[in-house]
Amino acid sequence: MTTRPRYDVAIVGGGMVGAVLAVALAEADFHVALVEAKQPKPMDPEADFDLRQSAIAPGPRRVLDNLGLWERVPKHRICPFTGMKVWEAGHSDQLFLEHTAVGLSELGHIVENALIVDSAWQAFERVDVYCPAMMADLAVGDDMARITLEDEQEITAALVVGAEGANSAVRQAAGIPTTGWGYGQRCTVGTVTPERHHRHIAWQRFTETGPVAFLPLADGRCSLAWHADEAVANEIAELDDERFCERLSEASGHALGRIEHMGSRGAFPLKLMHAQRYVQPRVALAGDAAHVVHPMAGQGANLGLMDVAELVAALEAGRAAGADAGDLTFLKRYQRARMTDNLLMLGATDGLKRLYGSRNPILRGLRGLAISGSTRLAPIRQIMIHQATGLSANGPRLLR
Repeated sequence: MTTRPRYDVAIVGGGMVGAVLAVALAEADFHVALVEAKQPKPMDPEADFDLRQSAIAPGPRRVLDNLGLWERVPKHRICPFTGMKVWEAGHSDQLFLEHTAVGLSELGHIVENALIVDSAWQAFERVDVYCPAMMADLAVGDDMARITLEDEQEITAALVVGAEGANSAVRQAAGIPTTGWGYGQRCTVGTVTPERHHRHIAWQRFTETGPVAFLPLADGRCSLAWHADEAVANEIAELDDERFCERLSEASGHALGRIEHMGSRGAFPLKLMHAQRYVQPRVALAGDAAHVVHPMAGQGANLGLMDVAELVAALEAGRAAGADAGDLTFLKRYQRARMTDNLLMLGATDGLKRLYGSRNPILRGLRGLAISGSTRLAPIRQIMIHQATGLSANGPRLLR
């Protein structure tokens, strides 16, 4: 007699991508388990802003809307932004992308990652959660995959999804190789108080040691993302708050005036990573387990949410055809749908990093031409905005 797996899908990783995927699959009537090492703390809506923020584009936000998750996020913690202003230190031309160019009310929303995670965890009524729990072993057979947890519990599923980040244990256990490299940079993050209001615009100034970005927050402050070479990152990490604000004011070209206050700050290394495949029999990868991009374009969370939409669509198509969730034919649909877009974004961000991180005078001239040309050609601006917003008329159900 054939033993049936207990679950259709077992997801390892309960961060943003894993948690939203669990809700989406449960909503689509799949039997879902989620394995997570540490339960996230419930969000205090009156606490200060978390260090990690994302710019959620309109397309990926539809995934959250369609699952009823966006409405769970406290509105006073969300800030819409209507434009993006990009320029290079030492050049007068600025690239300004605005919502009116594509008839949208905004280009996206700045929201704390933890709030999206919290909203998903609050919607786990139909998800079996194993937490705290860590995967110790993964075994894949013809009819099912088996996860063994560190406490020796076993979970069987037709499909195991690795959604636990760049150091994915599922990816490593499945033997899926990756390509990538470090950038020799760190990104310093935190909440800053500028002298002038952000005007609901995302600001990014390229310097020779890395870009400085301000993302608008709902209370008039900004979320900082300061990408800097290791030497500069080490130097600014040692500064007290007053001197840090002075250096940041200079690095931002006083775009919003003087930086008056800096809250708590953190830093993380920057790298590019891409899995050579996203799927194999009874295994799939999503989010940072499959791809890690340079954060200068703020697309990491958006790519992960679009992974969710396409993976759910592929599994629904497989079920309609009588296949189980681990059927490789339909998993490959997901891989085809996402790998090209993800590689384009990885290539674009890597190219921008190398272009704007070079001191070569020829490349410096090309940088100026790139921005000045984009400012003069409205069609180019529209293409860039459409790419940034993640909108598609022919996308999967959760993106419509």
